[in-house]
Amino acid sequence: MDLIELTIEGRQVKAKPGTKILKAAMDAGIYIPNLCYLPEADLPFGGCRLCYVEVEGRGLVTACTLPVKDGMVVHTQTPEVNRLRRTAFKLFIAYHDLDCRSCWKNKNCELQKLAAKLKVKLKKPEDFRGLPTELIPLDITNPFIIYDPNRCILCGKCVWVCSNKNGEPLIDFAYRGYETRLTLSSDIALIEEKCPSCGECVDICP
Repeated sequence: MDLIELTIEGRQVKAKPGTKILKAAMDAGIYIPNLCYLPEADLPFGGCRLCYVEVEGRGLVTACTLPVKDGMVVHTQTPEVNRLRRTAFKLFIAYHDLDCRSCWKNKNCELQKLAAKLKVKLKKPEDFRGLPTELIPLDITNPFIIYDPNRCILCGKCVWVCSNKNGEPLIDFAYRGYETRLTLSSDIALIEEKCPSCGECVDICP
């Protein structure tokens, strides 16, 4: 199979046809901010909006959704790209419980790492005043997993790994818009039949 040649941030990159820009960049060691990329899955759906890049002749696009093309020129660090990424990131933390000291992912958290890379302080942004701020109760319906919707960033990684492992997701998305969250199966019989208690859904959480 002939490889496609493109330029990403001034570097010549080769990739298979159909490969998304994000994967081509990551495979070449070129970092593009993201929260939903999994090397083993064609998972990203443009939801986090952190992987914005600028493609010459095309404009601003999400790198996880656009396939590479021969001769494509991609810029990953333009002022407009960085502005959009910071805005998208601020939306994440506007809803996020920022009491990092009480979080088990503290110091090993993708949000903390991204905040440093994007030069955004981990505090409630004043740009989004008026958004709901009340904490949502923990979901303890599942006997094996406690789900904290206040810390969930809806990246979909746990949904993918659970579905891929069990053939059907015991974890899935529910509701829409600002109310979107994950739902965990509370069917004990189904959990005992399908869930191997592997813990991968927890381990993969960013």
